[in-house]
Amino acid sequence: MKHILYLILTVTFFACNRASSYNFPVDVDTRTKDIRVQKKQTWSFPETGLTVDNEFDGARLNELRRDDDTSYTVTINPENEPINQSPWYAMRFVSDRDQTITVRLTYPPGVHHRYFPKVSTDRKVWAPADSTSVKPGPGQFSADVRLTLAEGEPLYLAGQEVINSADVKEWLETLSRKHGDVMAGFYVGESKLGRNLEAYRIGEGEMDDRPTIVLLSRQHPPEVTGFLCLQAFLDGVLEHPRRDEFFTKYQLLVYPLLNPDGVDLGHWRHTAGGIDSNRDWAKYRQPEVRKVANNIVKLTKESRSDVVLGIDFHSTYKDVYYTHNDKVQPPTALPGFKDAWLAAIARGIGGGFRINEEAEPIGKPTSMSWFRTQFGAEGITYEIGDGTDRAFVRKKGIVSADALINVLLAR
Repeated sequence: MKHILYLILTVTFFACNRASSYNFPVDVDTRTKDIRVQKKQTWSFPETGLTVDNEFDGARLNELRRDDDTSYTVTINPENEPINQSPWYAMRFVSDRDQTITVRLTYPPGVHHRYFPKVSTDRKVWAPADSTSVKPGPGQFSADVRLTLAEGEPLYLAGQEVINSADVKEWLETLSRKHGDVMAGFYVGESKLGRNLEAYRIGEGEMDDRPTIVLLSRQHPPEVTGFLCLQAFLDGVLEHPRRDEFFTKYQLLVYPLLNPDGVDLGHWRHTAGGIDSNRDWAKYRQPEVRKVANNIVKLTKESRSDVVLGIDFHSTYKDVYYTHNDKVQPPTALPGFKDAWLAAIARGIGGGFRINEEAEPIGKPTSMSWFRTQFGAEGITYEIGDGTDRAFVRKKGIVSADALINVLLAR
């Protein structure tokens, strides 16, 4: 009888330390789907002295042909279909002579060019391509980009800054060395293809029953501006003059790269399981969401902490905050916070800046709605525009952190 009771208690304990399923109004099939893995290769054109490759993490280049001595056509295909129209591309050019070429970016029928081209010589410093060198291609489903190549100097061409899993790891290690007194990294598990899912706990001392704020990013590989805003947001928290006071009352869990496979494979949208991970926060069929969701539940249950706020950083065509309307149940753990926070951000940015908020009911199984259904927490999807000026992205992230700390400490 004792053994049976022990087994029941053990099963109950582990069940309570896992994320709960929830029947969202909009059901999304997140069962694994096949993907087409791009072939890593280098294309060489000895007659023009040019090589082009996709042999780095985050690259996307499926086919390439030379049209004439100065013109090339690139084909960019998605990992599978149907898929959100976020056609990601990233490739590297090396020339043995100074020359100017034109690259035509092409996509499957019906897919529009989305990301304005960025260029870099070292994959660290990026700049938008000269606007006079970019023009729509035929049929409005392509774009022509003129590139000036210097002898022997690599030139990267991509839809956004290429920030792969190794870059994220390097940034986090640097940040942790600087703020090791309040930052502690930990291992969550592995992605479908065996890449590490890493996270950081940020706060004073060990994790305890202080309310927890969760930050997520990079569910969708091309959504780099959202990740840049997360970086600025963390800088704003860690360097805030009231940081220590804030950490006496709150603690953070940060999961900065939820889809490392998709990021490194150069995917448009999906995981290596071929699905949109931000539709899997109900059935947890994919390992990345399942392990992160269970980890959040486990850590907060064991420390008797309440998750009160979850912010998921994304990118789209414009800056917007997706929030829940007042009719959503259960009621938020932070009544009044969302409106006060958004108003404080507007004041902090100044210059007549107006908040773009779109409040909605719970619908699809997204992380934002999962925070509300799992914890009764405030859930916010923080979207940054694809083309938002990078200096403004950073300012917005830092101002948002300042507003968060001041609003929460005033409660």
